[in-house]
Amino acid sequence: MGETGSHGAERCKSKRVVKAIVYGNTASYLGKKLENEHTHEWTVFVRPYHNEDPAKFIRKVQFKLHDSYANPTRVVEKPPFEVTETGWGEFEVQIRIYFVDVSEKPITAFHYLRLFQPQATLPNGKTIVAAEYYDEIVFQEPTVAMYKALVSSEGRKCDPKRFYTDFVHVRKRTLEMITNARTEIGKEIDDLRESLKEAHKLIQKYRAEVESLESAATNPSAVSFSVGDGKRE
Repeated sequence: MGETGSHGAERCKSKRVVKAIVYGNTASYLGKKLENEHTHEWTVFVRPYHNEDPAKFIRKVQFKLHDSYANPTRVVEKPPFEVTETGWGEFEVQIRIYFVDVSEKPITAFHYLRLFQPQATLPNGKTIVAAEYYDEIVFQEPTVAMYKALVSSEGRKCDPKRFYTDFVHVRKRTLEMITNARTEIGKEIDDLRESLKEAHKLIQKYRAEVESLESAATNPSAVSFSVGDGKRE
């Protein structure tokens, strides 16, 4: 079924599994400053995009917070893989995902924790900051144990209501932007080709004129002059 990898674990040759995830944070204003000057409550998280149990293939998630927090390295070993805290400033969070098979190397993502934008409106009319990002973990020839875990965790398709971001719309808009960019680049390439053709023609013209002048300079007999008969009145 498979072959042995660098860690000695048997791997599933030619197998490829993709797991879609969403990571990011939500934040809400507390209404007033706390004694420690904190103004917002926030939650940083890693969640499966589809309705499935992430514990089937994720062993733990490590969140590295700002050094000003007590115990800035937080390890969450069961779903939900998230950390909730309060604070007053934005900073970068390192997210490290470990898999159920230790033969598979952990992966690292970085998320800039947002407290003010982008905002989403809740059904009750209130607003919340929701910075959510879609990504995919690609397992190329995973170990046999990892492959079984990945397949066993497959669940139902995504319920858009689970997230504040309309990822289908974002994907469609991104594809449109890519298509438009490719079209514009194609036009610019065509214009450059035409400019190069015109430049090549001009170079050939100047080269021919230079060669003609050089030929005339090295062959004086090719130059003729008209003179009068020399008669005087």
